[in-house]
Amino acid sequence: MRLIVLLLLMVSSLVVVAGRLVWVQGVSSGHFVALASGQRDRTVILAARRGSIVDRNGNTLAMSVDARTLVADPRLIVSPQATAQTLASMLGVPAADLAARLSNGTGFAYLARRIDPQVAASVVALGIPGIQSITEPLRVYPDGQLAAHIVGFTGTDAQGLAGLESTYDSVLSGKAGSMAMQTDPQGREIVSAKSQTSPPVAGDDVVLTIDQNIQYEAEAALAQAVQTYHANGGTIIVMRPSTGEVLGLANFPTFDLNTYSTSTVASRVDRAVQDVYEPGSASKVITAAAALESGVESPDEVMSVPDTLHLANSTFHDAEPHKVLNLTLSQILEQSSNVGTIQVAVKVGKDRLSSYLQKFGYGKATGVGLPGESAGILPPARTWSATQLPTAAIGQGVAVTPMQMMSVYSTVANGGVWVQPRIVEGERDASGTLRPAAAPLSRRVIRSETAQTLTSMLLEVVGGSTGTGAAAAIPGYQVAGKTGTAQKPIPGGAGYSGYTASFIGFAPAANPQVAVGVVLDDPTPIWGGSTAAPTFRIVMQNALQRLGIGPGPVLPMRGGAPLSPGGTPLPGPARSGDVPMAPGVAE
Repeated sequence: MRLIVLLLLMVSSLVVVAGRLVWVQGVSSGHFVALASGQRDRTVILAARRGSIVDRNGNTLAMSVDARTLVADPRLIVSPQATAQTLASMLGVPAADLAARLSNGTGFAYLARRIDPQVAASVVALGIPGIQSITEPLRVYPDGQLAAHIVGFTGTDAQGLAGLESTYDSVLSGKAGSMAMQTDPQGREIVSAKSQTSPPVAGDDVVLTIDQNIQYEAEAALAQAVQTYHANGGTIIVMRPSTGEVLGLANFPTFDLNTYSTSTVASRVDRAVQDVYEPGSASKVITAAAALESGVESPDEVMSVPDTLHLANSTFHDAEPHKVLNLTLSQILEQSSNVGTIQVAVKVGKDRLSSYLQKFGYGKATGVGLPGESAGILPPARTWSATQLPTAAIGQGVAVTPMQMMSVYSTVANGGVWVQPRIVEGERDASGTLRPAAAPLSRRVIRSETAQTLTSMLLEVVGGSTGTGAAAAIPGYQVAGKTGTAQKPIPGGAGYSGYTASFIGFAPAANPQVAVGVVLDDPTPIWGGSTAAPTFRIVMQNALQRLGIGPGPVLPMRGGAPLSPGGTPLPGPARSGDVPMAPGVAE
């Protein structure tokens, strides 16, 4: 009887074991295979090397270098708290943060990314199961703050967050790869097991139009100008008028790309394309162009210009009191007379003036290729009040970016043809082949004859006996350009406070090769001719030397004789009062 009972127990046990085997090997085999694979199989993402950003001569502005990243498999960490305490001081990461990552319940966690290889090696040497280091690219900017607003920066996951790093993220980032492998319970790779690797594809390089030397000198000159004239900030742009290539673009304040996370929001604003300002007298060249194109004025036609003009229940002034003077259109622009410019604008009419403001690019982003570009402010002519014609004529009541104003003067320099500004030359693949960017858009804005006439008038601003831009003159070269000093509107339309000073010009005047624009925010003194013009001279002189551009042929000055027939000069530069009902204070 005992043998029978024992036999029955043995048979029952075998049946249970057999049933369990059937269940494990048959019914639930998929579950256990997946469980085993989850403990053994790992897939590691292999980051692609991000492409570089280089200047027109191949100088590196942004690049990626190999760094080490520490990763962990939290499932293999025996004591997350103790491990976190051990690693915290080594990695400079709070123990609480590390403990949370080591307890996330998944098979993967970042502990520290893109760190010094020696630090990573010291952690791996501790032999903690489940912790290893992998290679991950680190984005570095060799020149720190150089071209910071152009280049931009990337985030922790190497995604472009600002500047061209953001705009060209898909070009630069390439395609990540992966490596599938098997690991033992300690997280170590099982070398004998099969692994499958899909290699990453490196990103392409982005080649810019800027010149590293011109960029450096522009930034240095701007920083010095802000300090010397106690300005809040400013912008300098250097451009090739015939091609639209931006050779330099400087903003102040600025920041170091390698430590962007510690920078202020204000320092990261790209003033050249994101900030707008009322251009003041720099915009008078458009009023003059509209008058010449429509035939309502000729350069040497004499007008009677008082120092005060009453129009639309408002009073407009020149900066300094004077008797009624006989001035030509050329002299009005040279001496920057507010009253004279408004008289010309009345002849032009609001619809025609508005049309030329639009043709020169007001109210529309230039499309230079930098993120966040503003279109500026140009109210439709149909909405203009009675005072908006005179104010728009002298560059108030409208708002532009420095890049838009550069386009205006580049259009004049280029014989009346607007060429879209551009900052990217093309994309370069791993073989070194350059894929050029699309050809820039272009359109004719004014006749070449009008552009030549305007150039000769702008020559007088710099070289004339009463011109406001004498400080922009460069020995041996003919420089054409215009000063501007405009009051800054208070946000919300509650009046004006502070000034924007500017000088925009090009050289050599007979065959313009380079245009430079300088805009300073609230400098002391306020005059563009006293602050922006001498800064322009420094930047332009360096650019001409850098590019090997000689003086070229000499254009005859309109005032080759002391004055055009019938014209009389103002007692001094007629710095324009750009705000109605207020004394004139701007050039």
